[in-house]
Amino acid sequence: MIITKATLSQAAADLRSAEAQLSQITSELQERGVWTGADADRFQREWNDLVRARLHQAAGLLDATAVITLL
Repeated sequence: MIITKATLSQAAADLRSAEAQLSQITSELQERGVWTGADADRFQREWNDLVRARLHQAAGLLDATAVITLL
């Protein structure tokens, strides 16, 4: 597989899209009271404090790599 600027940019966009979708789903579940308790709280905390930041960082690195190395 050949990695192109478009491929890297799409991968970054896909990460951002997946993050947005999962954030929306978890918010909807909590707002409706469907998902409560310790497991829900732990997931939400870890999602917000760890995973989301790492997804954004990875997307940013993919974008930066696309710009810097594939001009």
